[in-house]
Amino acid sequence: MGVRRYWFYWEYHIILLSILSLHWKGRKCEEQTEARTGFKIEAPAEVTVQRGLCVLIPCNFTVGPGYNLTKDAIGIWYKGYNGHPNGPVAASTDSSQFPDRTNGRFIFTGKVSAGDCSFSISDAQPGDTDQNHFRLEDRDPLKCNYLHIQPNVSVTDLKEPDISPTNDLIAGEEVTVTCTAPTHCPGLSPTFTWEGSVNTENTQNNTLRHQDGTVTYWSTITFTPSLSDHDSSLTCTVTYKHESAKKSITLNVEYPPILNITVPGGTEEINSLIVREGDSQEIYCKVNSNPMAKISWTKGNSRVENIKQNGQKLTLSLRNVTENDTDTYTCTAQNQRGINNRSISVSVEYAQKSKIHFFIVGLCILFFTFGVITLVFVFRWMRKKQLQEDRTTKELDKSDGVVIYNNTETIQSISDESYTNTEEAKQVKDDLYIMNEKDVQNASLNFSKIKPKEALQLEIIYSEVKRN
Repeated sequence: MGVRRYWFYWEYHIILLSILSLHWKGRKCEEQTEARTGFKIEAPAEVTVQRGLCVLIPCNFTVGPGYNLTKDAIGIWYKGYNGHPNGPVAASTDSSQFPDRTNGRFIFTGKVSAGDCSFSISDAQPGDTDQNHFRLEDRDPLKCNYLHIQPNVSVTDLKEPDISPTNDLIAGEEVTVTCTAPTHCPGLSPTFTWEGSVNTENTQNNTLRHQDGTVTYWSTITFTPSLSDHDSSLTCTVTYKHESAKKSITLNVEYPPILNITVPGGTEEINSLIVREGDSQEIYCKVNSNPMAKISWTKGNSRVENIKQNGQKLTLSLRNVTENDTDTYTCTAQNQRGINNRSISVSVEYAQKSKIHFFIVGLCILFFTFGVITLVFVFRWMRKKQLQEDRTTKELDKSDGVVIYNNTETIQSISDESYTNTEEAKQVKDDLYIMNEKDVQNASLNFSKIKPKEALQLEIIYSEVKRN
C-alpha cells in the first residue's frame, strides 16, 4: 500500500512538472518582433509599494495580426526571470492549479480576453521585491512570453501618516486636526490612535471610497488649545495588520503678548521703584508671545529712546537719575493676536533728604542707648542703697523681745531706777541700740538672757516723741 502511494505521488509530480514545462514553452513574442509584429505590452517598469500596504500594477497587452483573443485566454504573472522563472504568483484562471507562493496576496485583476493584464499586491513584504513578467496562453498555437517590459517591484518601509494643519492654532479657539493614512487599499482599514497633552477623547475615524476603487482612510481630533499646549507634541499612530507607523508634530499655538516687569536681581513683577538721585537703574520688560511681539517703552506719552532689546526682553536704562526721571513708564507689546501693556512708577529719592534721614535715625539710636545706660546705673544705685540699709538692721525674733517706742532719756531713767547695780541692768544696756536720738527711736532688745526679779514690777511705758 505504501509503495503504491509513493508511486502515485511520484507520477503526480512528474505530470505537474510536465504541465508547467508546457506552459512555459512557447514563442517569445517580443523577441521576434520582425516575424511577429503587434505583440506588445504596456506596464510600468518600476513599481514601489510600502511594506504592509498594497499596490495595483496596471497592464495592457496586444497580440499580432491574425490572432484573436478568446474567452478561454489565460494570463499568468511569473516572479523573476533569468532565463527561468521562479514560479507563478498570479493567474487569471483558477489559481488552484498553481502553487500558492504568496498566500493570496498577488491577485490577477485584469480581463485577459480584453487585453488587460493588471494585477495587485496586498500586505507587501520585503520578499516581494523582484522582477515580474507576463505570459499569455490561448488556443494553440498562441502562447507568448512578454519580456520587453518586466515590472520591477520594490518594497520600502512604511511611511508616516500625514497630519494637518500643523499651524494656525490659536489659544482658546477650537480646532480640528486630521491624520491621513498612507494607503488607498480597499479592505485594509487601519486603526488610529492619538496621543498628546490636549484632550484626545473627541476623535472620529472616516473612510472615503473613490470611483477608481481606491479608498482614503483618515481620523480627526477636535480640541481647544491653550497657552500651555504651545510647543507640546501631538502623535498619530496608524496600525495595519502586520505593520504600524506614527507621526508626531509640535503644536504651534499662537497667543497675545504676556508682559512681566522686573529689575536686575529680581524675579517677581513690580509696579513701583525708588531710585536715589545720581544713581543708574535698569528696568526689564520681558514678553512671552507667539508670534514674536513688537515691544516699546514710553514715559508718559513720549517714546523712550534709551532702550536695548535682546529677543523678547526690552531693557529701559535710567542713567544718573534726576528729578526729571520721576514719572510712570509703560511697556507695550503687540503681535497679530493682540496687544498688552504694563506700567511702573519711578520715584527719585534726593541725596539731602537721605542725609537728614540718617542723622535723625542716628540721634534716635544715641538717645535710646543713653536711656538704657541711665536706667542701669539708677537700678544699681538703688540696689546698693537697699543692701546698706539691710546691713544696719538686726532682726529680732518675736519670742525673744518686743519693740519699745520711747526717747533715750526715759529708757535711761527706767534702766537706772529698776536695774541699779544688777547684772540684768547691764545686760539691758548692752543690748539697747539707739538708731537716732532726735527722731522717734526704734530699738531692739534682747531679753533671752535676762531673768527679771520676782519682786520688781516693771511697767512698760509707750510714748510718742514728736519733733518740732
